[in-house]
Amino acid sequence: MDHIESIKNKRIGFSVLNWGLGHVTRSVSIIHQLKLQSNEVFLFCSKEQKSIFSQYLLDVVFIDHDGYPFKFRGKGNFKLDIFRSLYSLYSHSKSEQKLCEKYVVNYDLDLLISDQRYGFYSSLVPSIFITHQLNFPLRGVYRIFNNINKHQILKFGCVWVVDNQNKLAGKLSVNQSFENCYYIGHHSRFLLVDKQISKDINSVLIVNGPLSYSNYLIDNFTEELQSNKIEYVIGGMHICSLLSKVDTRAKFISNSSMNDADVIISRTKEICGYFGYSTLMDCKVLSCSFNLIPTPGQLEQIYLSQLHKKSS
Repeated sequence: MDHIESIKNKRIGFSVLNWGLGHVTRSVSIIHQLKLQSNEVFLFCSKEQKSIFSQYLLDVVFIDHDGYPFKFRGKGNFKLDIFRSLYSLYSHSKSEQKLCEKYVVNYDLDLLISDQRYGFYSSLVPSIFITHQLNFPLRGVYRIFNNINKHQILKFGCVWVVDNQNKLAGKLSVNQSFENCYYIGHHSRFLLVDKQISKDINSVLIVNGPLSYSNYLIDNFTEELQSNKIEYVIGGMHICSLLSKVDTRAKFISNSSMNDADVIISRTKEICGYFGYSTLMDCKVLSCSFNLIPTPGQLEQIYLSQLHKKSS
């Protein structure tokens, strides 16, 4: 089992990491392509993930599957949050792997595909791991995470890297350890959107993450909001109270309706928000510029912000 184009007429179990929306939205186009290749997809996900997936994918089977037990403390120390969660993450991953053996038998699956879920693999069928992070930008004692990452990925028979040879992810996606590793290009839900939509919106701010991080983001874009350079703000309903404190005419669009939000994003010339890799891929696919800042303490995003700076 190798490149995505080779997978046809299979019964596939697919599961996505539950930290944020990025893993969900980038998987939409991958699952869509697999469906076009006459595969039947069984999507193992949480209720929150299903609410997003179901807005894009009609002909898939949804099966309830718990997310990983990790919570942002919102205090700007992401690597410490991960460190504190290591044991519970390891335990959950072990339990998930045992569940996968049952899933393969109960649903007669031919293949498992995991977007960054270390425990979603089986000894009974081929298993593929999707990532853009073959390496973490870590130093000192935290370099142990790179060893853990490599150890876990090697349990899968194949790796799909959502990048290409131009390395949008920089050194994060450089392969130094894995034999069956394939670059499958940049994936985004916007690959399914009409490319002829006119770019008639100057700038859109996408607000996500916990309340403390949402507040931090709006604080950093106050000038653009007050000058009305940012015309739309997209996010959860919790940010309405934050926006009410800013003198802006920007229109709010709830991300509960992804279709409405996607139309606005497709029309924009510039995306503002956090420096998530999935957001970078969206900008690449949409051919729009970006003005992004890293989430406090999130080393991957800090690295990506230094790599790309502000686009023009």
